[in-house]
Amino acid sequence: MNSIKLLLNWQPLLLFALLVYIPSFSQLRWDGEAGDGQWMTARNWSGDVLPGITDDVILDNALMTGSFTVTLPGGNSSVQIRSITITPGSGNTIELILPVTNLATPAFKMSGAVYGMAIGNGGIFKNASGADNGSPIEIADSLKIYNGGRYIQNSSSSHAPVVAVLSKATGTEEGIFEFDIPSASNTISLSGRTYGKLVFLSNAMNGTITYTASGTNTITVKSDLQVGAGVTLSLNLADTLFIERDLIQQGGTINLGNAARKLVTVINRHLVQSTTGVIGETGTALPELVLGGTINQQIDCKGILKDNVAVKINNAAGATLTSPWSLPYKLSLVNGKITTSAVDLLRLLPGCSMVADSTSENSFIDGPLRKEGLSGVAGFLFPVGKNRIMRWLELKNVSGNFNVEFFDSNPVQISNTYGSGIVQLSPTGYWTIKGDASPAPSASVELSFNGISSGMGTDLSFGRVAKLSNNVWMNYGNTAFTGTAGFRGSIVSNTITSWSPVTDSFALSGNVQANGPLALVDDTMPHNTVTTISNGGPRIQLLAITFPNALMLTYRSIEKTQAKLCIVDNSGRIVKLMNTILEKGMNRLSVEMPQLPAGIYSIQAFIPKGPSNVLRFVFIR
Repeated sequence: MNSIKLLLNWQPLLLFALLVYIPSFSQLRWDGEAGDGQWMTARNWSGDVLPGITDDVILDNALMTGSFTVTLPGGNSSVQIRSITITPGSGNTIELILPVTNLATPAFKMSGAVYGMAIGNGGIFKNASGADNGSPIEIADSLKIYNGGRYIQNSSSSHAPVVAVLSKATGTEEGIFEFDIPSASNTISLSGRTYGKLVFLSNAMNGTITYTASGTNTITVKSDLQVGAGVTLSLNLADTLFIERDLIQQGGTINLGNAARKLVTVINRHLVQSTTGVIGETGTALPELVLGGTINQQIDCKGILKDNVAVKINNAAGATLTSPWSLPYKLSLVNGKITTSAVDLLRLLPGCSMVADSTSENSFIDGPLRKEGLSGVAGFLFPVGKNRIMRWLELKNVSGNFNVEFFDSNPVQISNTYGSGIVQLSPTGYWTIKGDASPAPSASVELSFNGISSGMGTDLSFGRVAKLSNNVWMNYGNTAFTGTAGFRGSIVSNTITSWSPVTDSFALSGNVQANGPLALVDDTMPHNTVTTISNGGPRIQLLAITFPNALMLTYRSIEKTQAKLCIVDNSGRIVKLMNTILEKGMNRLSVEMPQLPAGIYSIQAFIPKGPSNVLRFVFIR
């Protein structure tokens, strides 16, 4: 009984204690009733109560319409709340400013919640603290900048603790983190960080500022990296900078390597540079710019790329120049083509090398390519092509400046008049070469063929390089050849020292007539051999392929059997499918073929209980 009475007597005190020690979280909204835009004016808040340490503060348009600005206190004042959310209504902006007059560290502290600060579309937080050191902004959990939201670092004070808690959540890819610092130079925190949209400006310094960064960890920018006019961005970074969307340089200088660390910058969409922009390096590490996206990337570089900055294309969808582009050091074609034009020309400056796989159909220059500063060079490869065809050209023992382009049309359309030693031209394309008048151009020309040796028959010794002179295709010889007829190779001309003042045209040709209008070559089996297949079932032999008017296959079978004949092109596309019965003994099958372009094709014979019999052959037009 005494215990019950004691509990009843203490119950009010227990309830009071719980109310004291259990925090009471509340939402507090801005209503702007005082009209002065000051955080510390109570009448600006719902209930006329200033935000406290346990409050979740909301700046929105629920109680006040239109755009507005809120200013935190100056002096050594410090404001602490639980969280803040800035979410304007559609078409409005709401800006919260920590003013330059505030010298406190911390000056604005968010102590809890999942997102201590959340900035929605149209919301702005501007840290203009006048503190010389320390961190005026403290966010206990995360800073979430939604797409269209903006955080401005307008203070020389530390920003590293803030960017360390930037949210990577979906919907923050275009949330802006903007540096606009009022000092001549500032060290920024990039290494190991992930930003949404990253912007560097020089407005606070009236147009000139240097931002420097160093480190050895990966940096990720989830949308654009934007560098404003007057900004120098100087980097001493190792590893990789991933830019998931555009690199936009509105002026100033981007120094990709100011020391010995090598930075690889991967751009996944467009590269845009104004006429006053400069990209270079001052160190020793040979940085790389990589076009590594998944859609066709536009390169609009009107400024300067200089020093030992390498460019690499590693995008199957390729890239397209929308302005002329000059490269100083190295171009590597790993995957994907670069589309150029006479107006938007790709120019390799003296000292710029080219790295490309001459056997790849995936990486080449589709359009004109200019190389300057060649002087007694043993060979320079021009990996040019058109559409989906790569047909490289190499200039050997070369001096001068040259523009080279390939066209995938029949050179007979230019002229059908042949000089001595030229009987026919390859119809599969031609090249143009323009050599500058000075320095005097000189080179041998090596022309490639791929899959066919059109116009040269099956004996490459009869192949020739033809040059158009006064509308006549002239014989410029065959000093060497490479490869295999019907597959892949090249023909090298005599040395050419006489170049036209206008563009010269070159084509592959032959000084004997090829084997009829369409020749057929077996490029997988030695001549006079047969292919036999057997796996415990019927055995057949493919003895011969001829092509007078229709494709004729000669098979021998040891017994009557069903067979399926499948003819595919070099990409694996089926161009002919036929079911037939092979009688015991010799079988001659006439196969009507569709109209096919010249190229490499495979015949596959499938029989019951046996593996397929595969033979490649080549059409040469």
